[in-house]
Amino acid sequence: MFRKPHKVKTSTSVKGSEKRRLRSLVETSFPNLSANDINVLIPSKNEMNQVKSMTHSGSIAMIYCSVENPIFFQIGERCYPSLYTLWLYPRLLPTVITSNSVLEKIVNGADLMAPGIIIEDYLISEMGDLKVNDICAVRIIGNKAPVAVGLALLSKADLCQEGIKGKAISIIHCYKDNLWLSGDQTTLPLIPEDEPIDLADKVENMDLDAETPTENSPSDVTSNVILLQSENQNFISEEITNANECIQNETLPNYAMDEILYHSFLAALKVCGKKISLPILTSTFYSSHVLKSCPPALNLDIKKTTHKKLSVFLKKMQKEGLVQIKELTKGVESIVSINLEKEAIQTYRLEPLFKSHLEAEKEKCVEEEPTANIQLNYKFPLVTELFVVSAQVKALFDKYNVKKGDTILITTVREVLKRYVRDNSLQNELNPRMVTLDPILSDCVGKKSGNTSAMTWEQLQEIIVSKMPFAYQIEFENEDPVIKKGKLEPIQVTIDKRTGNKKVTLITNLEVYGINPEKLAQHVQVAVAASTSIAPTQNGKGILVLIQGNQVRYLQKLFLEIYKVPRKYLQGLDNIPSKKN
Repeated sequence: MFRKPHKVKTSTSVKGSEKRRLRSLVETSFPNLSANDINVLIPSKNEMNQVKSMTHSGSIAMIYCSVENPIFFQIGERCYPSLYTLWLYPRLLPTVITSNSVLEKIVNGADLMAPGIIIEDYLISEMGDLKVNDICAVRIIGNKAPVAVGLALLSKADLCQEGIKGKAISIIHCYKDNLWLSGDQTTLPLIPEDEPIDLADKVENMDLDAETPTENSPSDVTSNVILLQSENQNFISEEITNANECIQNETLPNYAMDEILYHSFLAALKVCGKKISLPILTSTFYSSHVLKSCPPALNLDIKKTTHKKLSVFLKKMQKEGLVQIKELTKGVESIVSINLEKEAIQTYRLEPLFKSHLEAEKEKCVEEEPTANIQLNYKFPLVTELFVVSAQVKALFDKYNVKKGDTILITTVREVLKRYVRDNSLQNELNPRMVTLDPILSDCVGKKSGNTSAMTWEQLQEIIVSKMPFAYQIEFENEDPVIKKGKLEPIQVTIDKRTGNKKVTLITNLEVYGINPEKLAQHVQVAVAASTSIAPTQNGKGILVLIQGNQVRYLQKLFLEIYKVPRKYLQGLDNIPSKKN
């Protein structure tokens, strides 16, 4: 269903009432999720986004996103988990198991056929009481992380029959499809199977523990075994990786959880403090900077500290003068300033474990909040302004193999005009700035007075160009250039007033320059803590991004400094609000 791009119709912030409805739907759809699990997936205070999309098959999908990732999507009355959610809770759905060779076919859009499902006694239990039309997951043998979500076309009893054929699972969402692409694009994780696997006689010079680690054991202190095919199917491939051998539980520093939080906080400010764009939501700061500054082996959990809540900890940091917190709305707080000159930050030296972790994660480190949800690899296209040879000036250009309808540069217009004047000796010898108009030039300029027999070069060129319609060539990196007729409209930023005299910021013409309206709306929503939405423009030829409030000041920084859009292609940036507002 998401194999081909889906068309986004609206993108809005999820309100409290919608969160409660979603919680109820998830609780009903997935009864094995605990209340705490649901609170983690659908946080009551953190920002969530609701994206209404139309899939290529015409179905309407309501996609719910938390931070960067889609967590659930609803089609009709049914609620489905995304792969990002299933990787956190791999036992959430009845699961069928297939071989690694089938994954490529699923990614390419194929449904799962019955002969491709592995039926073994120790695996059958994962199907649960699978019935026709039940939502289920698909995983690869040896890895508990699901690779697809679908609807069962055959029941468990059917699949266990010998020689069964036909489609078994209709795939709705799979690894590397467009729903996965809309998230942070985490690669398929390895979650070892619970079933012990004895490979001692198959792997030379390797000692394996009798027990395979479960999904709750630390993956960074265990050996990961990837079993790509079962032995009964006659092609087994084993890969054993010893992860982080140098970090064993007994050698980890004996930090209290409060110390882990404090070190992670200071490490985030020390490494990324100058690059954090303010204001930033406290929840975003915590997830994008503090948690990513903490080595995974230390398992930072704010609830296990004496502070219990992030807000309590940050208020303490505010009293120490390290940060300044502002409450935007009830329950939503933002960091508005960071005092990097404070002695606690200036003199802080990274603990060895934190230092080695940050060095290893340097390329993955979030460098700057404004680029969290935008197109990180965006490069402004090469734009060339052109003019179309019209019927009115056709006679002038015909002599130089430039035909009616051709698109040419302004320099070509000048060159043709100069050659024509030179070839026909039309330049005034006494006054070189003047050009004598012959019948062809007179027709081109269309002088109605009939008395003007000469013009300056500047006047002649200006009138000739005015008789030629606009066109432009746009070339994106690693793509062939495209020529389009008509005037290239700039990115338009306007301020409008809605019900209650509330101001909104409207943005149009983003797609012309290759800027994704949905990603821009999601980014601005987090960056300025304002609700956003996207919808078709009135003429239906583009997408309109709507942001609550006058956000021109931030958009100026976004377009000029991050997207690197030249000012000539921006209109409306003079509507910056005064600082009093």
